[in-house]
Amino acid sequence: MKHILAIFTAFLFAPAAALHAADGFPKFSWDRVPVYAHFGYDPNLTPEQYDFLAKRFPLVTFAAGNVRTEAEKGIAAGAAEIKKRNPSVKVLFYFAGDILHEPFTLSNESFPKEGFIEKPSVKKTINSQTGKQSEQVRFYFDKSKTVTHEWWAGIAEKAVKEYGCDGVFADGLGSYGLNLVAPEKEAAMRAGIMTMCWLSHEKMGPKGLILFNPLHGEENADLLPATDGAMIDNFDRTLFRSDDTKPSAPDAKSLDLMTEGIEAMSKASKQGKIVIFKAWPGFHQKDKELMKRPHVELVKLARERLTFPLASFLIAAGPNCHFQYTWGWGSDCGTFDWYPEFDKPLGAPKSDAKRDGFQYTREFEHASVFVDLEQKTAKTDWR
Repeated sequence: MKHILAIFTAFLFAPAAALHAADGFPKFSWDRVPVYAHFGYDPNLTPEQYDFLAKRFPLVTFAAGNVRTEAEKGIAAGAAEIKKRNPSVKVLFYFAGDILHEPFTLSNESFPKEGFIEKPSVKKTINSQTGKQSEQVRFYFDKSKTVTHEWWAGIAEKAVKEYGCDGVFADGLGSYGLNLVAPEKEAAMRAGIMTMCWLSHEKMGPKGLILFNPLHGEENADLLPATDGAMIDNFDRTLFRSDDTKPSAPDAKSLDLMTEGIEAMSKASKQGKIVIFKAWPGFHQKDKELMKRPHVELVKLARERLTFPLASFLIAAGPNCHFQYTWGWGSDCGTFDWYPEFDKPLGAPKSDAKRDGFQYTREFEHASVFVDLEQKTAKTDWR
């Protein structure tokens, strides 16, 4: 009964989210491609790099990066540097919504022992250097419990009131210990997510933001009423292999994933939510061999592959949608590289996209966009 009551309460107060959210949203404009930055805090960032962030991105998320302890202090320092240059930039505090992340030692030390799922998950990993298998115990939050709600909402409050951020980027918010709990427990935890978010909004104040990851089609769409938006992070991660010049033909599953991503972004934007479209150039920082190449080569490859993911974003983008294009989450994975397309006049869309099978077209004031998901081809005519 408790989880049913929690769901009812969340939807009863759902209209309050729309009233709360807009005041704290980042600036949005159709003048150029609206972009977003998200990477791990790096204590070695230069003043010029902070200038770059403050000038070009209305919304930035800092994660822990290579800071191994007290990541909270690093994120706070990064937020302060950006705010000093441009107070209008919204900076989000990255924080896990599913498991404890080790670098956040200041937050983790107050986590209630009874807040974990009783049966931990074991993740098996292979060391790329030695080839040896190791096991990592992952303790998932029990989001059906009040102590977990209070703790997580308290961290969100600190993110805004103590660390100088504008809200929280909740990674894995809709995840929990899959296959670890019974269906009834899972439903209670699902309801608990809503309660946790409402409590966080209350503690952060009327302008505090919560964005979550991931939003995949209808997966986790039920969390939108209690949050301010979401990230679609897996639209095109596997479009290319590292050395391919052309993408391979998509299978039915990847076609569905791309179609659902486009539909999810359009739908969420029309609900007044922020949507981050995380696009990939088809390679990832975990590709150790590729990462040995000079940075200039990686940027060249990313520039050659920008057309399809950017056009896919433009097909579905609405107000408060932002485009992110990097090959990983480090500060050296593309955030500080720029693309000529980002400086071209765009203008507002003249209508929603038109669809014919897996082909989409859309007209903007200064651009015509075409995408073929089945062939993974696209064209944008800028004018």
